[in-house]
Amino acid sequence: MLTTILRGALRQARRHPVYVGLDLLGLALGIGVFLSLALLVRYEYSFNVGLPGAERLVRVDEHWTLPGVAPVEDGEATYRAIPFLRQDFPEIEETAPLMPSTFRTERDGMFTKFDGYESDSSFFRVFRTGLSRGVTEEALSRPDGLVLSEKAAMKAFGTLDVLGRRIELNRSGVRSVHVVTGIMTPVRGPNVLEGVEMIAPVPAEEMRTRSCFLQWGSSCGALFLRLRKAEDIGAIRARLRDFVIRHASGADNDHVTIGRHPEKIYELLLVPLLQTHFHDAGVEDTDDGVDRNVVNAIGLIGFLALVLACANTINLATARAGLRAREVAVRKTLGATRRLLFAQFMGEALFVTSVAGIVGLVLCEILTPEIASLTGEAVTVSYGFVLTALPVVIVLSGLASGFYPATVLSGYRPAAVLAAARMPSGGRGAARLRNILVAGQFAIAVAIVICTLVIDRQTAFMRDADRGYVKSGLLIGQPLRGDDPALERRMLDALRSVPGVVAVGFGELEPAPNATSRSDYKYAGPNGPVEIQMMFDRVGPGYFETYRPRLLAGRWFDPARGQDEGPDAGNLRNLSGDFNIVVNAKATVALGFATPGQAIGQMLTDGGMRARIVGVIEDMRFLSPRDQVLPEIIFFDTLARVPFVDPIPAVRFQGVTRAVMAQRLDRAWALVRPELASSFQPADERMADYFTGDERRGHIFTVGAVVALLIACMGLYSLAAFSAIRRVHEIGIRKTLGASGGQIAILLLRDFLRPVALACVLACPVAWVVMRSWLSGFDQRVPLSPLHFLIAVAGAFLIATLTVLGQTFRVARAEPARALRAQ
Repeated sequence: MLTTILRGALRQARRHPVYVGLDLLGLALGIGVFLSLALLVRYEYSFNVGLPGAERLVRVDEHWTLPGVAPVEDGEATYRAIPFLRQDFPEIEETAPLMPSTFRTERDGMFTKFDGYESDSSFFRVFRTGLSRGVTEEALSRPDGLVLSEKAAMKAFGTLDVLGRRIELNRSGVRSVHVVTGIMTPVRGPNVLEGVEMIAPVPAEEMRTRSCFLQWGSSCGALFLRLRKAEDIGAIRARLRDFVIRHASGADNDHVTIGRHPEKIYELLLVPLLQTHFHDAGVEDTDDGVDRNVVNAIGLIGFLALVLACANTINLATARAGLRAREVAVRKTLGATRRLLFAQFMGEALFVTSVAGIVGLVLCEILTPEIASLTGEAVTVSYGFVLTALPVVIVLSGLASGFYPATVLSGYRPAAVLAAARMPSGGRGAARLRNILVAGQFAIAVAIVICTLVIDRQTAFMRDADRGYVKSGLLIGQPLRGDDPALERRMLDALRSVPGVVAVGFGELEPAPNATSRSDYKYAGPNGPVEIQMMFDRVGPGYFETYRPRLLAGRWFDPARGQDEGPDAGNLRNLSGDFNIVVNAKATVALGFATPGQAIGQMLTDGGMRARIVGVIEDMRFLSPRDQVLPEIIFFDTLARVPFVDPIPAVRFQGVTRAVMAQRLDRAWALVRPELASSFQPADERMADYFTGDERRGHIFTVGAVVALLIACMGLYSLAAFSAIRRVHEIGIRKTLGASGGQIAILLLRDFLRPVALACVLACPVAWVVMRSWLSGFDQRVPLSPLHFLIAVAGAFLIATLTVLGQTFRVARAEPARALRAQ
């Protein structure tokens, strides 16, 4: 039987090389794409799995329900809760703070950057990661200890033999000398510690003075717990509300607690570490999480590519089934049973699928690095996974693609086939199946193309969308650490003196902010008091000229007006004083004003502080396009009496390239703060993380669209080739009766393109529903335009026409006498 199967497959390859070649190519492409995308999906689902005991690790999140803004979840939590969590929940084995930090080493005025965390000795007890050098119990117990990754050790010292060596670190201008106490063992697979180069102890001074250690609701990093049992998470969750009431409540003016009823606005959540990768897609202050639906959609594209390939095989097999009808009839006459023939044809299908699987494995080797490059993920070919999945894929694909053709072929009746003048076509059922398969292939392909067009348009829109300020000619620096007004004035003067600089301004918020300060403000409106939560920003002279926000009503701040000068630290602490403010358009809507102009002159209050609105600007988007713009209140500071806190300089320039201006600004910065590294960047670069992930994953949809269209075209080609053979006699009669070649071509094209038209009708509503749901996750988004659908439909018809054009013209130009004689 094996010999017969092999001979049959090779004989078909010799007789019909085009059909067999298309069959192999389609299956190999489907298998290769499926395996490559399966590796990507497996990678996304394997986040944090490699951490020891990951099922017992959870992250503490904060959930805020504040007046005037949508509820928000924050991936960082107050460290004030740490001692109370240990005290109240015996289910917690250990807690560990993880504060993101950027470490730099300096040599000859040049800075080398290292990404890492500040933590304490509990780090290794929570994450259970090992050290290739050093002792985990001692590595972070000394205040000057420092743990390095192997990559950081090589970058800093050029060797892994670094235990006990000293290194001077610069953290935001603060220098400290550390002793290397450990080298981390790399953790298998993607995880929360991936990319960490240094871990240093939290400075004791920060623990005594920083608000995230002292106040409820103030955060500066993530908080992780290791539970004694994974099942304990439910018991802890059930008691967290009472925990917040017991420990976070206090007087309304108490700066340590959250007020008398913290449970009304504040909640602690526990997120299992194994779920954070997908959960973080909608969480603030986390690395860019991934939408699970997007990852599943990528996996679905891989599966559909395999389904399309199998459908293509069925189409090709049924199209050439008639060519083997006489072979089947002769073999049945000589005694072959239907069961024996069915087994032979199924064996041939499995043999072809096996060859395609080997080619698909080669394609997987080629495609996987390209997919890793497109997505920016460290996806590699895992042979343990691939070699386990490939036999299953081959068997299932072989069975799926071979069952129906084997059933049709083995079912031919010898007498009817040998007595007929023409080869059998399989009847109306087979023709209907071929049309359905082609329609299904193109429906899938067109739907993927529409989704790709919408995703590409949305990601391009996110880069180019209006953010409420003029992006061109704008560079933004890093925070000028401290609150020294003399230093701040020197920095402004130094930046203003740079040739090509048009304007310089300070602000305390920035595009892609790491933290925001918010406060509650009340407005005694005509329909009753309104209370909203507002982002707080303080800006200086030159800010308006630098960012160029659009003024919708009223005026901007005037340094000559004394009441435009904002509150100092004492005013903010005691909630006292009268000041002028500017708000954004979102604030006027939240306060209930019908137009921005109605807000001018109205008074907002926060305790004893009174803030009069003198201007309204368009919303300035400093955050992700997925997030809603928050109401914002802006105070003005001339630096006459009130210093900024970690101000962020922004510079508008002209007459010089961006790269040259950045170099000039870095040199000017070094004259004032040589101990603090600088990097002036465009706003788009600072916000790149917000849309890069969607952009990269959109490339996967593009690959899927190309593959789907290619396989669908193979199916359409097979249908056209089969129809061309079957309709030669019909065409001869039509031409004898006077039909022209053009009329015949139009007739054939209409018949060939009918499944494509049906496919477009099916694909458009499906794509509309899917993309409408996806776009709803963005606050800033493109409209779901009919143009996307028209382009995809027109493209499908054009590609389909080009696919069948050769067969159409060949049949339409056939000579009637020869066509009739051939039959």
